[in-house]
Amino acid sequence: MRVKILRACAMPAVNSPDTDELPKFTVTRRVGFSPQQIFSVVADVGSYREFLPLVERSTVHNRKSLENGSESFSADLLIGYHKMGIEETFTSTVETIPEQLIVKADSTGNAVKKLVSSWQITGVDAASSDITFFVDYEMKSVMLQMIVGSIFDAAVRKIMNAFEARAASLYTS
Repeated sequence: MRVKILRACAMPAVNSPDTDELPKFTVTRRVGFSPQQIFSVVADVGSYREFLPLVERSTVHNRKSLENGSESFSADLLIGYHKMGIEETFTSTVETIPEQLIVKADSTGNAVKKLVSSWQITGVDAASSDITFFVDYEMKSVMLQMIVGSIFDAAVRKIMNAFEARAASLYTS
């Protein structure tokens, strides 16, 4: 399995904002699922609680179909890490763009000043895809920014693994 990690010097992923003052993180991974299968897993934000680590609740509301075939909605994710006494609700504005295989989210939370993420799925062939996950974030606390920065790589790897495992559970017989 190929994993490429690019830090702040990396070019932003497709359709991601370019704000130099915030940390940027990009990971690309090749998976053995079709682009449509992976897009379906990523776009199904309401089911994140079923497979993403630390997500205790995922709620979608205000779903709107857009003229171009895209969809926009609001989502609330309750993240809990009880060993450290952390419980945080993130509210996101999400846009799914099936034609381009992109899912974008702009999120806020009590400890988060800004969290912008995007998923870009690129077909390699009929049965495999490259997933690029981009995150641009800033915490309200400098100390929390340092802590999050030190564990972000491992957290993103776990997230990518969870999405791949979810696809395997849905699409592998």
